[in-house]
Amino acid sequence: MKLNIHKPCTENWDHMQSSLHGKFCDICSKHVVDFTEKTEQEVQDIFNQANGKEVCGKLPVSFSKIATGVILITNLTFSQAQTTAHTFVTTEQNTSNLTMLSGKLIFKNSKKEIPNAEVIFIHKTQYIKTFTDENGYFSLEIPSDLISKRNVLSFNFDTLNEKIRSNPERKVPNVIDADLYENQSILFTKNETINDKVFIIEPVQHYLGGISIMQDQPPDYYFFDGKSISEKKFERLQNENPDYQFFIFGGKEAQAIAGKSYIRTLRLLYSKRSL
Repeated sequence: MKLNIHKPCTENWDHMQSSLHGKFCDICSKHVVDFTEKTEQEVQDIFNQANGKEVCGKLPVSFSKIATGVILITNLTFSQAQTTAHTFVTTEQNTSNLTMLSGKLIFKNSKKEIPNAEVIFIHKTQYIKTFTDENGYFSLEIPSDLISKRNVLSFNFDTLNEKIRSNPERKVPNVIDADLYENQSILFTKNETINDKVFIIEPVQHYLGGISIMQDQPPDYYFFDGKSISEKKFERLQNENPDYQFFIFGGKEAQAIAGKSYIRTLRLLYSKRSL
């Protein structure tokens, strides 16, 4: 396997904080993948999922003489010759075309960081997802052309909450749900900076209240891969393709994503995987 690197990084791997996939660099606010114990197929899968985005990683000796350092690989593509070997080809990427979002999730009750939580940037044409590391930290690189006047960043704890519920050592009774996390979304403007921001996550709450009747209710909207479709077609696609990613939003979040001021509920369906 041959690897061409334009600009090796000089940051010290041992000085970085640990994360789920390797390390996290505080200097450039990026996750650094540990490639030293990964197979060739695993390495290829990582770069295929990156879809041209830059990747930082630590290389084993078999890849390069600079294995003790950290490398930055951009716009990686694989080309397979007549042999089984792959060649890594790198080109420069204009980082000004990316908007960085980063922060930390803290649980209000315990004041502790929340690891393994889903953090999702929502655009009607696609979604970009990551997970918080063991310190509750996340970072996302968003193509700047997806940033609108108003944008939605969603924190989803459904998978994490299911693991908590199924934990036999769970000390808080299920009827209280005080150790479960409430899904939430934030709105931010195009000119607003989300950089190392701390987000306080509320526990799940159960409410009792009255019912009100609203006349002339706003319509619901249905989008599939960024295109508006009918409710009937949306439901058919969802039923026929249970692996498609589904989101639902209401209120200001729905208005921001759809770019419409008169909307009750927005349902989004994606056939493509997250970047």
